[in-house]
Amino acid sequence: MPIKDDQNFDNLSQQFRKNIYNTPKGQIRLNILWRDLVEQIPEIETGGLSILDAGAGQGNFALQLAQKKHQLTLCDLSSKMLQDAQALFSEHQLEKNVQFIHTPVQKLSEHIDTQYDVVLFHAVLEWLAEPKETLKQLLTFIKPDGYLSLMFYSRTGLIYQNLTNGNFDYVLNNTLAGEGKSLTPTNPQDPEDVYSWLNEFKLESLTRSGVRVFYDGISRERRKQISEEELLELEKRFSRIEPYCSLARYVHVLCQKQS
Repeated sequence: MPIKDDQNFDNLSQQFRKNIYNTPKGQIRLNILWRDLVEQIPEIETGGLSILDAGAGQGNFALQLAQKKHQLTLCDLSSKMLQDAQALFSEHQLEKNVQFIHTPVQKLSEHIDTQYDVVLFHAVLEWLAEPKETLKQLLTFIKPDGYLSLMFYSRTGLIYQNLTNGNFDYVLNNTLAGEGKSLTPTNPQDPEDVYSWLNEFKLESLTRSGVRVFYDGISRERRKQISEEELLELEKRFSRIEPYCSLARYVHVLCQKQS
């Protein structure tokens, strides 16, 4: 399977930290993901699950899981991002129950031969040269009746955002993808395509949420006037209501593998 065109974040790790997790964008992401998992998998709050975070990045979401005493495996294509994750876990003295693997998802089977209760695949699909095939391969690491938490960058949301911003040339010329030099994904995904893959792979969708349904459309000046509590409350309120969910910047789908 070709992996040479998959995005490696070695040169963008600091930009990622500054522009994502140190901003309300990152907090919206973490809060929506956590809510969805806790509602559908109560054990997320109590601990004891085996969890694979494929494309874990700097480990921000995985850290919350480690604090609940889950057994974690983190892998990433970027050695720099994985080093940042290790430093984060070490800072919180939580590295004991975590395995760090520097590898692309496509070569994960060379390092592990086990299955997990939960597999996370957050904000990775849109950076892959072969997203469907990579996702299919990843599913082999989920136990029967186990769960997949999949979050991907929505092409539908990207088109809508460019239309409302007046970037008509991008839409008309289909130049929506990034070139790998910034945090704009190189391969935004059509939600309907992703849903059809999940159905084909016999995954039952338990819940679906939009992540950042409106935040990106707010002016910088107005953002400064909104409290974080108000922002999160409204994002959660509209995240599962159509058409807002489908127009969000990301879509999170939590699925269960059919045995």
